[in-house]
Amino acid sequence: MATLKDISRAAFEEAVRIYLDEVYGPSDPPERVQARLQWPAGETLAEIAAGEVFERAPADVPPEDCRAIRLRLGNPRYPHMKLGLDRVPGTGDWILTVDCHDRVLVSAASEAEQAVVRELVQCNAAFKGRIERRWAEAGLPTFGRFVRDQLAARKADDESREA
Repeated sequence: MATLKDISRAAFEEAVRIYLDEVYGPSDPPERVQARLQWPAGETLAEIAAGEVFERAPADVPPEDCRAIRLRLGNPRYPHMKLGLDRVPGTGDWILTVDCHDRVLVSAASEAEQAVVRELVQCNAAFKGRIERRWAEAGLPTFGRFVRDQLAARKADDESREA
């Protein structure tokens, strides 16, 4: 898989381009999003994720020591959706994800708001599915790719033991 140092600036820019293409299409993203596309110099995600436009958890450690990194890019209906990077627990590997950041709305919505909130959650889930599918097709590090790589490695180990 990929550490933050393995994910090049070009690969991350491709992930952002795919995200923006799926949610904003041929239109320019809002100014607030364009402002978040200004990153520090650097050729790896480890270097650029230190920029202040990135949300890091925990916030007070270098990107390599975080468990999650987020870039709030939103979508036309919901400004809180984020391009995410998650550290795979127990590894130094990182995967791209779309953090819809909308589950809290479901529990907070009144009965009258439930239908609108459900529609928003479905819209966000559709964006997430399309973006993550395109990331996988582009060979970017996704959870699905991580699982496939782990299964292939396990199969190779099993076959070498049998030989």
